[in-house]
Amino acid sequence: MIDYIKGAIVERGIDYVVVETLGIGFKIIVPTSTLRELPNTNDIIKLYTYLHVKEDGFQFYGFLTINEMEIFKKLIAVNGVGPKAAVSILSTISIDNFYNAIKNGDSKIIEKSPGIGKKTAQRIILELKDKLFINNAEAVKIDDASEDVLNALLSLGYTRQESISALYGIDCTNTENALREALKKLMK
Repeated sequence: MIDYIKGAIVERGIDYVVVETLGIGFKIIVPTSTLRELPNTNDIIKLYTYLHVKEDGFQFYGFLTINEMEIFKKLIAVNGVGPKAAVSILSTISIDNFYNAIKNGDSKIIEKSPGIGKKTAQRIILELKDKLFINNAEAVKIDDASEDVLNALLSLGYTRQESISALYGIDCTNTENALREALKKLMK
């Protein structure tokens, strides 16, 4: 599978970008929140990608962070939620608001997304509550600052769950200190 695509933006659409790399232009569907953060045409970008395969073709979905992509993958694993609905949710709701909606069981926030009704929003909350929370207590988000620390822990051989648990409650603004603190937790 293709983990990410790095290249120049050659075209921007309402819900996609075309990224050229090695002479090939990849059309990548992105949430509008991602689209707003992307630089201008001809600038180099890196998008984490998910390749959705269906019987009549395939489509890339792109995200600025691994965390956003992981949420997308969890959303499409929910019965009745496809890639289009998952992108709609990520386009409408910030990551923090999404976590809070799941944590608090607030389906009305998720229902604000086009194409998402009450039953689907409730199903998303029911199915993702345990998957997005450790010990059903607090959300563990992987933002840009903690992503480097997470990747370092993964490269050292720790599992994703161990690494995320170790990052809980650590200030990751200083990567070196955060890695040191996480390793202390893991060695206990």
